[in-house]
Amino acid sequence: SSTTASSSKTSSKPSLSLPTWSNKIIAGGTSRALAQALLYPIDALRTLAQTRDGRTLSDVGTKALLRGCAQTSSFALFTGAFQFGIFGLVNPKYGPLVASAAGAAGSCLVS
Repeated sequence: SSTTASSSKTSSKPSLSLPTWSNKIIAGGTSRALAQALLYPIDALRTLAQTRDGRTLSDVGTKALLRGCAQTSSFALFTGAFQFGIFGLVNPKYGPLVASAAGAAGSCLVS
């Protein structure tokens, strides 16, 4: 009876894990999209401050800080996934320097 109890405790379900390159694609895309979404309003403020037409935030409204954020963040998701996917594939064979250059070149091709 103790043999059946111990064997039922040690049996486990098969684990569902993604390949490492898939993890890099998901993590890269998610992190880049999140960073873009968080920094987009700051970038909009910077752009507004650099314009010379005299408009202020009270003139354009606070909605102007988020206008276009969803489109830019969704594009960043795709670009980040592509860049870090390439990095994840190239890094084990050629090292981080070549992988970084290949990932940057790949993201430039997308954008």
